[in-house]
Amino acid sequence: MSAVDDLIVGYGPEQVEDIAIHDQPDGSAVIETVTVRPIRVFEKCPDGSLKELFGEAKTKALEAFWASVNDTNGEDE
Repeated sequence: MSAVDDLIVGYGPEQVEDIAIHDQPDGSAVIETVTVRPIRVFEKCPDGSLKELFGEAKTKALEAFWASVNDTNGEDE
């Protein structure tokens, strides 16, 4: 089985990271917000449940996942 088969990679809920107000010369203001959708990684367990990964385990799983995706895409060419 490949990492693509063993993992679920998705996006978490949108989170506001930063809000900035920029005053304009005409007296108005522009509000700028920066939002992110964090990547969430879940490992499929033998009993059918999912275990969310964090930290180094998440990083390693993502690296394996994208390597597996790249291998699969390379086979199609």
